[in-house]
Amino acid sequence: MSDLVPPLRWSDAATIPLLRDQPELPDAWWRSLPMARVLAVLSPERLAGILSGVALEHWPAAAVGDILPALYALDPEEADEPCTAIALDRTGSWSGLLALTGHELRDQPFIQPLPVLNALFAAVFSRMAQPVSGVASRSGAVVVPSGAEGAPSETAAPDAAAPETATPEGAVPETALPESVVAEGGVPEGAVQETALPESVVAGGGVPEGAVQGSAAPEVAAGSGGGPSAPDGPPAPDTSDARPAASPRRAGKAPPDAGGEERRPGGLHALLDGAFADLDDKSWAVAQNRVFSDVPATVEALAKLFGVRPEVIDEAEASLRRRLGEWLASDEAAPYRDHLAEVRNALGKAAPKSRLVTAASWHVRELHSLDVPAWQFVLATLSGYHLVDEWLVDGDIAELRHHTRDVISGAKPPLTMTKALKLVTSLGIHPEVSKEWLENVPQLRILGAGQQAPQRAGGGKGVDKGNGNGRGNPPGPAGKTVGAAGGEPGREPAVAPFRPLKDVSLTRRCFRQPDGRWWLRIDITTEHIQGTECALPTGFASYLGMSPGTASRVQSAVGEIALSWRERPVLESLRTLLEDVGAKQGSHLFLTLSDEGVLRARHLPTAGEEVEPIARALRLVGYTAPGGTQEQAGRVIATRVGMTGPVSLPDLLGRLRERGDRDLLSLMA
Repeated sequence: MSDLVPPLRWSDAATIPLLRDQPELPDAWWRSLPMARVLAVLSPERLAGILSGVALEHWPAAAVGDILPALYALDPEEADEPCTAIALDRTGSWSGLLALTGHELRDQPFIQPLPVLNALFAAVFSRMAQPVSGVASRSGAVVVPSGAEGAPSETAAPDAAAPETATPEGAVPETALPESVVAEGGVPEGAVQETALPESVVAGGGVPEGAVQGSAAPEVAAGSGGGPSAPDGPPAPDTSDARPAASPRRAGKAPPDAGGEERRPGGLHALLDGAFADLDDKSWAVAQNRVFSDVPATVEALAKLFGVRPEVIDEAEASLRRRLGEWLASDEAAPYRDHLAEVRNALGKAAPKSRLVTAASWHVRELHSLDVPAWQFVLATLSGYHLVDEWLVDGDIAELRHHTRDVISGAKPPLTMTKALKLVTSLGIHPEVSKEWLENVPQLRILGAGQQAPQRAGGGKGVDKGNGNGRGNPPGPAGKTVGAAGGEPGREPAVAPFRPLKDVSLTRRCFRQPDGRWWLRIDITTEHIQGTECALPTGFASYLGMSPGTASRVQSAVGEIALSWRERPVLESLRTLLEDVGAKQGSHLFLTLSDEGVLRARHLPTAGEEVEPIARALRLVGYTAPGGTQEQAGRVIATRVGMTGPVSLPDLLGRLRERGDRDLLSLMA
């Protein structure tokens, strides 16, 4: 394999788990085994999956064609899958696709790097496996293609010509074998017959359609009886896994038949895989990127991809959703409806996304007809549930967070963890995820033993000043003491709410971007450029994990930047960052923190006066694609401010007014 994949020669491949941890193969198999031996153990699709994972994780700067140069000799029709068709549409040519790196594939809209690489690499490996696997003739005999003895095929690596892969002399290629040569039940001399199938399965010497052809023993059978081993060469290797598994199908073709229990855990995976197996390219792209996606693409972007008006994409989506609704109501979907009821019970009012993904073992498996994991299909059919910030919530997440804070702040002190979790469970959240939900509600903080809730009154510094009652506990909301149990060792931690902060979804200039994170828009002033501190809204500061009386330093693209919350939450200086991006007065800087605590920034220059009001409004929420109608802009802005489901313009304007986004209000009015 190292002859086929040049990066393996200059990589320390022994340290790559995907290569190293293959128990069926010997150590350093990628450079010690001929490809025919490898493909006798690993199917082309499995080997392609290994190489795709390695390429994206370890060689992201290498071009696809440099990773597997054999792709340049491949007919694109052999990798004709929906995902590669989309990739070819985006790149314009086969050579353009092969010139992209892993990084560039990730950056291309509507291109899913892993399925694309899987399809490309599997096409090459499937071609190489064909001389090894054997082909079933109409009579059931297996005909092993042959050429010059010991010579490699045109597409095989040099290693493929090793003695282990020598074809028995006398084997006849399938294309050269007329029907008259093979009598029913007969086997041509030198042909290899499957010997592992019981007589009850194979009648009259025939091989059932879809069975795997390969030799389970070194002997070669002829006809119905035993025969001598094939002359002039060692026996063919076991190729029971070498036959290419079914790959995703293009529009109009049936989904792959993996057969057996593997494809039918309860029959549901196969049931879902067949529900949308006949879509054309446009409908398939809308289904994958709009209907069955946890991060839906915009209608405008899909319209641009196919060169049609946005209304055409809207109509396609509406048609798909009608079809989905009709299928869900059909008798065929009855077992799946039962499964949905079980999933709803498992999720409760709110649950992490991971709970849906692991609710059934087949949820993580891909639906080949749509190129999406099965859990995304389930998500699309869970009416009423919305995925926000990696949480699945039945209803509006902002309302549930508000309700949680109200329940916690309204409880009688001392508010211990046990009591707080019972209160959260009363909202319909399962006990096993109630603590995780509590930790993810903005403006709530869990205090450990010995900690006290920071004081917010009078520009609190997080120091216990006492509240005039002689007990020394800082006041909570409305003068209520909170977290009294937290100050005594051995007692349970307490929950201390930060009040009266707004939720980030109700905070001015905060917008949820397609990555699922909330970003703050800072409108750059001369003072910011000169290095004065930049105030942060308290709702956004709490979303970042800040609390009164704290200070920290975070990494950024230009080094460390200081955050603190004394009299108010601030970024102490943006000067270096603004100089790095070339910001000017009036431009916009969007900020957030990554999971690793790194400050991420995105700079947008100010829009000129000639720009339409709708486009300027979209720019203020971080959306830079060409503007459309007011209705389309309203959908984008509603999503960016945390609203879910169909939202009318009056409702959107009401939310903007509640948040204090007057600039957006004036542009949308």
